[in-house]
Amino acid sequence: MADTARSAMDTSRHNPTQVAQQALPEGWARIIQMEQPRPGVNICFMNGRPDSAWTFKVEGGASLSMSILLRGCIEAGFDNGETFRLDAGCVSLTATGEQVSGWDTLTPEPEFRLVNIHLTPDALEGMTGLSMDDVLKYMKSILGGMPHINASVAQMPIFSGLQRLAAEISQCRYLDDKARNVFLCAKVSEAIAAVLDKCSREHGNASTLRAVPSDRLRLLQARAMLEDRHQETWSVQSLADAVGLNEKRLQAGFNALYGATVHESLTRIRLDVALAMLSSGASVTETAQAVGFANVSHFSKVFRNQFGIAPKKWAHGHLPEE
Repeated sequence: MADTARSAMDTSRHNPTQVAQQALPEGWARIIQMEQPRPGVNICFMNGRPDSAWTFKVEGGASLSMSILLRGCIEAGFDNGETFRLDAGCVSLTATGEQVSGWDTLTPEPEFRLVNIHLTPDALEGMTGLSMDDVLKYMKSILGGMPHINASVAQMPIFSGLQRLAAEISQCRYLDDKARNVFLCAKVSEAIAAVLDKCSREHGNASTLRAVPSDRLRLLQARAMLEDRHQETWSVQSLADAVGLNEKRLQAGFNALYGATVHESLTRIRLDVALAMLSSGASVTETAQAVGFANVSHFSKVFRNQFGIAPKKWAHGHLPEE
């Protein structure tokens, strides 16, 4: 299995485009879908119930990879480097600056759902203006790395904005090839930006550390509570009490660190989750209840005010009204 799967697909680091050409285990082969919206940009979707785990060797050159794991478990390791475990509901961002090799084990529990994005250095720079060196320096400055193999890895829970992006990428409705490729490239760039920004806010760089130096950890805790419990009824006072800040400092901190009030932040989180649910086929009523709106009417009003279209029409692929 290691020989047949070599270079096929590494959910953390390597080029997945050859996966369809390999002698893959039948249970895994039937759940894989590939997209290549432009040269050097490869997207792999895996969604289904393989009957067993899959372990294989991998290798590849300099790259940036993002693995958004919605179901299942991934264990991976660099040869002569670190090993990692990625659980369901988490995302990893891996940057490598040279040829590396390693191994992966993919385990369904019992399902496996993954959106994996892989970019070569040329594709990364062409889409985002960032060189691989830029990304490696950025990630190492806030996370550290593995200098002997010139690599860095970030892991974090999937947050609402990334949940939305994963759904939009995997449920892309554009049928025209050119339009589909433009859409997918735009969403890939947005996903990279979202994860880099999240790394910066959580681990701190010069700008975020200056914003609210004394309250930063409590603000991160407050934001995490909104992400994890967005369906609950939050007031500024209840959130401030939960993290041990007064209301004024909480609001000022949110504006400084996130550029939004507590209420605006909660609304955006709820709408991101709602977009992901609607993209995956949930009904408007089910979605409104799940994300914390008191009733469908209020949800529809907030959704329309934000996006210029009713949630039901958006779910059916309609464009915003003029």
